[in-house]
Amino acid sequence: MNKMNSFLKTSALVMFAVVIISGCTKKSDPYADYTPAREAGLISDWLTAMVDKNNDIDTTSTGLYYIVDRVGSGAKVTVGDTVTVKYIGMFMDGSVFDASAYHASSTNTVIPHFSADSTYTYIHQSPNSATLSMIKGWEEGIEVMNKGERAAFLLPSAKAYGAYGSDIIPPYTPLIFSIEVVDIK
Repeated sequence: MNKMNSFLKTSALVMFAVVIISGCTKKSDPYADYTPAREAGLISDWLTAMVDKNNDIDTTSTGLYYIVDRVGSGAKVTVGDTVTVKYIGMFMDGSVFDASAYHASSTNTVIPHFSADSTYTYIHQSPNSATLSMIKGWEEGIEVMNKGERAAFLLPSAKAYGAYGSDIIPPYTPLIFSIEVVDIK
C-alpha cells in the first residue's frame, strides 16, 4: 500500500510539473511571418499586377501609391473640410476589413444596414497632425483627391498600423483603400 501511495504521489508530482512547465513555454507568435520583407514582397507583387493590367500608378512624395479610377471635377480636399466618402478597406488578398457601409445605420434598428450607397463623413486633418482621427495614409491620399474622384490607394504599413498592427490588422500589413469623394464642405 505504501508503494502504491508513493507511486501515486510521484505520478501526481510529475504531472503537476509537466503542466507547469508546458504552461511556461512560449506560445508561437501568430504574426512571426509578418515582417518588413514580407510586406515589401506584397507591395512589389501588387504593383507588378497593376502594371500588368495597364494601370497608371501614381505615387505621392511620401511613398503612397494610388490609381485614379475616375477623375473628379470639383474642389480639392483641404485640411478642415468636412468630407463625405464611400470607401472599402481591403487586405492585399482582397478581403474586406472595413467599409463606409459598415458605419451606416438605420434609425429603426440597432442592426447596421449595409447599403452600397452608404457614406462616411469626417473632418479632414493634416497627415502630420498629432491627433489623427484617420490613419496617416488615408489623410495623405484624400489630399490628392477632388470632389467626384474615385481612386485606389495602397498604404504601406508605415502609413497605416505599422509594426504593431491594430485589432484585426496584423503588423507590417499594407492596406488597400478604394475611396470615392462624394462631397466636400
